[in-house]
Amino acid sequence: MFDFIPIGYYTPIFNYAVLLLLLIVLAQCFTGIALNQGTARLNAGWGVVLLVLLVLYMGLRPVSSYFGDTVNYAAGFRRAAESTEPFTWKFGGEWVFNNLTQWMARVSDIHMYFLVCAIVYVGALWLAMVRMFRTYYYIPFLVIIFMFTFWSYGVNGIRNGMGASLFILAMTYVEQLPVAALLCILGAGCHQSVWLMIAAAAMTYFLKNSYYYLGAWLLCVVVSYFVGDAIQAWMAGLQLFEGNERFTDYLTVTNIDTAEVVMEIGFRWDFLIYSAMAVVTGWYFIFRENFKDEYYHWIYNTFLVTNAVWILVIRASYSNRLAQISWFIMPIVLIYPLLKKRFRDNQEQMLGYALAVFYAFTFYYNIIKG
Repeated sequence: MFDFIPIGYYTPIFNYAVLLLLLIVLAQCFTGIALNQGTARLNAGWGVVLLVLLVLYMGLRPVSSYFGDTVNYAAGFRRAAESTEPFTWKFGGEWVFNNLTQWMARVSDIHMYFLVCAIVYVGALWLAMVRMFRTYYYIPFLVIIFMFTFWSYGVNGIRNGMGASLFILAMTYVEQLPVAALLCILGAGCHQSVWLMIAAAAMTYFLKNSYYYLGAWLLCVVVSYFVGDAIQAWMAGLQLFEGNERFTDYLTVTNIDTAEVVMEIGFRWDFLIYSAMAVVTGWYFIFRENFKDEYYHWIYNTFLVTNAVWILVIRASYSNRLAQISWFIMPIVLIYPLLKKRFRDNQEQMLGYALAVFYAFTFYYNIIKG
């Protein structure tokens, strides 16, 4: 366990390490070598090292309220460990995560438990990028790590992170639907919000016109701005995840101000601008650069649908947790075209500027404000 690192420095060390990795990649971009085969192979090797170090650093963190819901997950693990009942598989709700917790509580300690959670969360994303980009996976994997919520969903929203990572991996098996379906079911068994991602992916798989999804996203922004409160109340009443009080609380709780959590409630222009980076990026490559890649169109459309649902309830408490359903897909929308097709002679520099812009929000929230 990394208990020799002062707890107050634990997350900042991660944030500054990410900044250092960005600067190294920017140097490769602005010297024109980032997309060379030799550089890609070298980076791919370092990507394995990064994967191992990140999983160990995240998974073997101290059990502390400094990491938000880590202590709640630990409490659930300890209750399971103290139980005298034999382990039996139970289905329903978030059955994958619950069974994993119950089983590991009987065969391991808390640190191995969190290590396995980190392996699923980070490892599934790493494997998805390898499958999607092959030798050139390192920069896309970094873009995922650059997202300002990446660390939080490894140590705080753990179930959500694991479920969404399995869904992202499932998207790389679109030509092997049985495998994709299995991964989707496992993801939803970690966190029920993944069902929304699955529904969006299924719809956009058959209805492919990005014009309609982009128009619907813009319409949702306008509608939410003027009548968002009414829509939020209506959606809370639908009980989309029956028996899941957390989802209803996300939409209805208005007083969140504790020692651990202080949430801003209102029309989140900052989160909307953050999401708009991916909206504009996809629009630019699909409609301006005429990037004809059906797989990218599918990913972009899935992002638009899931993000539009969040926009309708943008004023909700824990709005970031609802937005994260789409933000998990966002890194692929941002980086995919630049790694799949050469649009400019100076594409390496173009990639460098794009990475700097993508990271700016993370720099503000995690380093300046954090």
